[in-house]
Amino acid sequence: MKQLTGDISDLVKAHIQSLDPYAEVVLLFPQGTSMHEDIQIYVLTNEKVDFQLEQQYLDARYQIELQSAQSISLYIYSKENWHQQFKNTPIYHKVDVEGVYL
Repeated sequence: MKQLTGDISDLVKAHIQSLDPYAEVVLLFPQGTSMHEDIQIYVLTNEKVDFQLEQQYLDARYQIELQSAQSISLYIYSKENWHQQFKNTPIYHKVDVEGVYL
């Protein structure tokens, strides 16, 4: 898993973080032995999340999937919305505790 973590991290830095170097990017890996779950990438940006921005990130996700042969779920939120609307949710806590911040 350590090699996978390094490979995915490098690909995310090359494709996702290059779109917005000020965005917080968090990786959430599947727990346990089930490798059928997606790796989750959470992007928290200062930008307004609109269709055009989502398309840029989806294109980058596609490149990562092609190069890593891993299924990836991508979630894009403005930092303000993430920290206000999701603060008291289980996924917010899980990302905060188990996520790998890049």
